[in-house]
Amino acid sequence: MTTLVRVTRVIVRAVAYEVRTEWAEPRRLAAIHTVTTQQRLSTDIPLLVGKIWPVLRERGVRTGHNVVIYRGHLAGLAIDAGVEVFTEFTGHGEIRPVSTPAGEVATTAHFGDYARMAPAYAALEQWWTGSGRRPAGVSWEVYGDWDDDPAKVRTDIYFLLSPSRAEAR
Repeated sequence: MTTLVRVTRVIVRAVAYEVRTEWAEPRRLAAIHTVTTQQRLSTDIPLLVGKIWPVLRERGVRTGHNVVIYRGHLAGLAIDAGVEVFTEFTGHGEIRPVSTPAGEVATTAHFGDYARMAPAYAALEQWWTGSGRRPAGVSWEVYGDWDDDPAKVRTDIYFLLSPSRAEAR
């Protein structure tokens, strides 16, 4: 399915974010599933992906970026923390193959410290409030290549969108 990319500029706290809508294809991951809290994310994510990388290296799996999929959960925040894989991976212990969903997404890029991504999320929320679109309950972050300059550290944030009213008809 081909979807035109639409770009909207949203300003949050004097920072301009480009919010785009586009069609996202699934990204295959080697991931560990857990339920955590917002407060524990900064410790849980590095711990989980730290368990995955040695297994992938040992098996010679071709890899990409770290990715975390988020799903709301009554008892906490359900996540799949993982690493993009481009070659076959069938699983190993608690590490299993998963994919991000395919579909129309709203996305923006955050540059800087992971702990300061709130304005990027606010830009996405402002976009869907103004556009009449709604998130479908699944989001994910793709962490770009590390750089010692925090201003160059990129995180792409994706929210799967519920079908638009026109599509629902």
